[in-house]
Amino acid sequence: MNRAVEPTSVAHRETAAAPLVKEGRPRIYRLHAGALDLTRAYLALSRGVSVQEIRLRAGGVRIDGRISPGALKIVFLRAEEIRVLGNRVSGEAMAIAYGGSRLDVAANRPGSAVALYFSPAVARCVVTEEALPALRRRMEGPLGLETLLSPVTQRGRALARSARGLLERAREKGAWTRAWPPALEAEAVVETSAALIRDILGDDRSAAQTSVKRRRELALMVENLLWETPFDDGLRRLSLDDAAVRLRCSRRSIQLALQDEFGLGFTALKRLIRLQQVHAILRRRPAGRGVGRVAKAYEFNHLGRFAGHYRDMFGVLPSVELSPGSA
Repeated sequence: MNRAVEPTSVAHRETAAAPLVKEGRPRIYRLHAGALDLTRAYLALSRGVSVQEIRLRAGGVRIDGRISPGALKIVFLRAEEIRVLGNRVSGEAMAIAYGGSRLDVAANRPGSAVALYFSPAVARCVVTEEALPALRRRMEGPLGLETLLSPVTQRGRALARSARGLLERAREKGAWTRAWPPALEAEAVVETSAALIRDILGDDRSAAQTSVKRRRELALMVENLLWETPFDDGLRRLSLDDAAVRLRCSRRSIQLALQDEFGLGFTALKRLIRLQQVHAILRRRPAGRGVGRVAKAYEFNHLGRFAGHYRDMFGVLPSVELSPGSA
């Protein structure tokens, strides 16, 4: 078993976007131009129990995904201000993600998240068969199963402190021995997590956090529309008016929804997404497609302004990205 802490640091603009954007609809992408300082760490405590950490020191990212079927993730967030499931979080919060539930975050300022992950086999020890129906009811919303967002309880704060402490001890040791981390660490984490779940289900105050507003649903639909690939012939060009017609709502409703979910307006979010779509294409160096053709296909009609936006986002001009000698 791999027990090492494996930090991955991305701190330079010219490389920051490369590991974030994938084909199609990415699970994580950039929300700001300029430098991005993002580090990740992973620590396996035992088979089926691990600690995962993300630290965002500069820039902004969007993280969107679902927890694997049967698995459990308990996430502790610290931030000046981020948006989790459309809810603004300032200070600290706790999220419970269980098999199939959705978790999306828009982090625009420095912050961190440490998560405890439990495989399906171990998750059954944390969430009992008796507790599972109540937990799923709490997570049910208009968009299906949503992660349960809750204030951090005293037990939760102790669990988060323990998880961060384990990561720090691993960093200090540098190398692993068979004796560390001891099996008792994983057992204690499982027992405390099970007690935490019981606390959450016994506290009605967290139930209000599961409601999903119409604005959040609308913001996610607009985000999905923006990630659709425009056609080269210009038949799919998404303006704010187009989005309003397709989603049968007003322009103002869309703008308010995007501000709640991302802290950005339609034009800013569209430009960020289009830039990352172009970036992914240029890094593949497509044969017979120059920068100008790719840019226009993705709705950048003024090539000078496009080049400036691209350089602000990725630290290089698009022509340099496409050159044979570029990395």
